Amino acid sequence: MKNFKLLLLSLLCLFVFVYSSQAQISTDKIDEVVDHFVKLDQFSGTILIAKDGNILYAKAFGEANKDHHVKNKINTKFNIGSIGKTFTGTAIMQLAEKGKLDVNDPVVKYLPDFPFGDKIKIHHLLTHTSGTFNYFAHPDFKTKMFSVRSVSDALPLIYDQKLVFDTPGEKFSYSNSGIVLLGAIIEKVTGQSYFSYIKENILDPLGMYDSRINFGEEIIENRSTGYMKTPTGKFKSNIYLVPPANADGGIETTVEDMLKFDQALYSNKLLSEEYKEKMFTPFLNDYAYCWRIDTIYGHPVIGHGGGAPGINAMFYRFVDDKLTMIIMSNYDLGTNNISPTLEAILFNQEYETPKPKMTEFLYTTMKEKGIDYTLDNAETLLKENGYDVRRDFEFNILGYTLIEEKLYDMAIAVFTINTKLFPNVANTFDSLAEAYMLSGDKESAIKYYKKALEVDPNFEHAKEMLEKLSQ
Repeated sequence: MKNFKLLLLSLLCLFVFVYSSQAQISTDKIDEVVDHFVKLDQFSGTILIAKDGNILYAKAFGEANKDHHVKNKINTKFNIGSIGKTFTGTAIMQLAEKGKLDVNDPVVKYLPDFPFGDKIKIHHLLTHTSGTFNYFAHPDFKTKMFSVRSVSDALPLIYDQKLVFDTPGEKFSYSNSGIVLLGAIIEKVTGQSYFSYIKENILDPLGMYDSRINFGEEIIENRSTGYMKTPTGKFKSNIYLVPPANADGGIETTVEDMLKFDQALYSNKLLSEEYKEKMFTPFLNDYAYCWRIDTIYGHPVIGHGGGAPGINAMFYRFVDDKLTMIIMSNYDLGTNNISPTLEAILFNQEYETPKPKMTEFLYTTMKEKGIDYTLDNAETLLKENGYDVRRDFEFNILGYTLIEEKLYDMAIAVFTINTKLFPNVANTFDSLAEAYMLSGDKESAIKYYKKALEVDPNFEHAKEMLEKLSQ
């Protein structure tokens, strides 16, 4: 018996050693790969990875504020965008569990002025199958954006839009408007503001004291500023581009606070097992009640992503593995850049070493080797350096950035490459024509607007510009 106990103890020690060694190897790989992304200036933010609630990796990278070179820290607050929808979904299910509402109730039961009839139910709002549109797309939203400070402020814009389809429950159409309507229902049922309910029933009970809805003009300790990086390497702040937070997203929080939320969802602190199962059951397009349901490398994941100009976040809960990965970035698409590589590392899959974005590579090549060289050898250069170009709009982004910076010769070269790679896309010729026109070469502009119409005789912009140029 004594020998058996010694053997068992030895095996246990070996298991602990192997597990901790694997964890160490993984974190070493993560450090190595994140360092590549940071050196390429493709990531700035915080990363937290936990197993069974125990933090395996938590580090901060880059700057929270570039004006004053303030570094990101692990307790830096980031706007998590649409991940905020998960709080709204959880709140609705709390009210359902308490008998305050039923997800099969029509919306009009709680919002009597709801203009879209009685067929749309709370269930449809939760699953993005209601047909309600996106209030960000309302023609008045840009002028009214910063005056939308509450759920009720957004409702007139939502009510003024048409449905994108008439039969609820048949199609999936991601709708920020639908989630704001859920916020309005929460307010109606509870008599509280949306944020007050979230704070009192989710954030405070979990000790998420670094999480709240903030507005841009407020002084918030440890808050990051969002940035967009142009293909030429310049950064712009997002302060005029990100709408105020609402029930559809925009809560500012930290990776450590989000881990508290994650762990609470494994217990009954927020919801019973029955109502968690309802919340995490997918309906259409692998979307449940404000949660995305997916599988990555064969591992089930429940989570959500969030993004807007200059912000990007990801919250993944690998539920079978009890593994959590939370990434928050104050770079445009910063999390999208890095998360696939980290997922591959976590599950021992192959991954590529990060490299410059294709648009940055092309711009750098033009600067270093000249416009003519790049134009003559573009296809070979892209192929040899591992860039598989599938979409024309990437070149358009670079081309119009160069136009903004009045680098017309470079813009013309980029658009020319685009026409060679995508000769059947009328817009590539239309963009090249516009670059020539802005550079002062009217004759070439007319030539390529005509070429756009050869590819697509119904291309309206080319028709309009040809008419203007002929006058």
